[in-house]
Amino acid sequence: MDVILESPGLVKMFNWVMMYAVQAKLKLYPALVALVFFFGCMVSFAAGVDVAALQKRWYLTRSAHFNIFTYAGASEVQNLSTRLEQYHDAYTMLAGAQSADSPPIIVMAFPDHDALKPFLPLYQGQPANLAGFFKRGADENLIVMCFNGANPSALDVIFHEYSHLLFRKHQNIWPLWLGEGMAELYSTFEASGRSVQIGKPIPHHIATLSKNAIMHLSDLMAVTHDSPDYNESERQGVFYAESWMLTHYLVNGDNPAIKARFHQYTPLLQSGESPIQAMTNALKMPIATLEELFKKYLARGDFQPVNMVVPVSLNVQHPVASRFLAPVETEFWLGNELLRIDRAEDAQIYFKRCLKTAPNSPLGYEGLGLAAANKDQHEESVRFLKQALERNSSSFVAHTAYAQQKLLAESGSSGTLRRIDNALADDLVDELTKSINMRPDYALPHQLLGIVQLSRGQNLDEAEKHFQRALELQPENQACEFYLAQVRYRRRNNAGAKELLADLAAHAKDPELRKQSAELLSGLK
Repeated sequence: MDVILESPGLVKMFNWVMMYAVQAKLKLYPALVALVFFFGCMVSFAAGVDVAALQKRWYLTRSAHFNIFTYAGASEVQNLSTRLEQYHDAYTMLAGAQSADSPPIIVMAFPDHDALKPFLPLYQGQPANLAGFFKRGADENLIVMCFNGANPSALDVIFHEYSHLLFRKHQNIWPLWLGEGMAELYSTFEASGRSVQIGKPIPHHIATLSKNAIMHLSDLMAVTHDSPDYNESERQGVFYAESWMLTHYLVNGDNPAIKARFHQYTPLLQSGESPIQAMTNALKMPIATLEELFKKYLARGDFQPVNMVVPVSLNVQHPVASRFLAPVETEFWLGNELLRIDRAEDAQIYFKRCLKTAPNSPLGYEGLGLAAANKDQHEESVRFLKQALERNSSSFVAHTAYAQQKLLAESGSSGTLRRIDNALADDLVDELTKSINMRPDYALPHQLLGIVQLSRGQNLDEAEKHFQRALELQPENQACEFYLAQVRYRRRNNAGAKELLADLAAHAKDPELRKQSAELLSGLK
């Protein structure tokens, strides 16, 4: 009996919903084009172990919210830790502590660009010449950077990408231009004492807008991830520059009425209005009028930063703890970095080396299990991860991945999960509970526990609590909302199920999820 997906009118889609929670493709945002250069006349990049990196004495520095892996100088690491923690503290003071809940943020900090190059994403087989990038994941968020890259504003890249993580509760509400505009606004973050400043002028955006015709605002607001203006290189620059400038005008421009009324924009989007309709209603003016005012703002060229005051001084030194890594740990974390940027084959070289360096360590088995999961080799992944757990892995990622891969293996190629037998369910609950105890702010084990309880048809109240907690931690996860709707349906809370399904049927980003939500909604009385 197909218990998870047994609701009327619903096509079986377990595998698709499961993978929604873990897929996180690397995006090198076009707004950061000033940092990106590609090697045009090079031989193919040779994969293999970077012996120079392994010969260094790496150490880990833990602060409150960041784990920094590096072999750079202690003073550089302290400065980096301070700035990152300042950003985190400022945002939580302004938006609430829950807004910044996330899995750990891993920072791989290289001393220079030559050291960074072997661990960069590849484009057409070549490493991209980046000063830094951010890779978001369901289980960990990864910052990779060098301290003295050619571009001194490398940390702006990190703040831009970190902002996307912090704004994730708006990800399914805001149109693309506003999400990118806000990330650029926050990318210039500076703090001193209780003063926080964002929205400083960004010279390359100003230069782009001075040399190119701007888009009509109605066109800008209609851009999606599939639009040429977002994907074609000759048009991306204008989209990002204008998105930043329009956001700057609405948030801190020279028209007090527009600044005050803009606060209504997000609630109107949440109510179901289109981006243009919501803007018209929020500002109480036609888009054409806003466009004329915006052009005048651009022509004046007076772009003042946003200054804010937080309740407590940010000039504090966060306590840090540092320790040197064992060789097997260095191998694992370098492999993990490569795995996170979709270089699984290269990552496996490091993980296999772990097995030779320390055969009794769980790290090599964990890495190979995660690499197999990356290639949808569920049974092989379970085999490796089980060996990691048998070697007393203390990784919440390993415990969660083991449970997830067992569920995916159980679902088979059809993607249909049938009722889980009690022995398997007890094993999964045990592993997921261990993960939650290790890392309470990780959404995926809560979601998986909800799936297990829903599959068993038992403890539906517990299933609902786990799905709700997962959504608190990962509010943009629309697949989890779909599961929550199914729990409510099973608990005969049709009103609660309809509320979620109606929103998903109208606003889910994935077309298949919109379709399935509409079908399930039509079957409810």
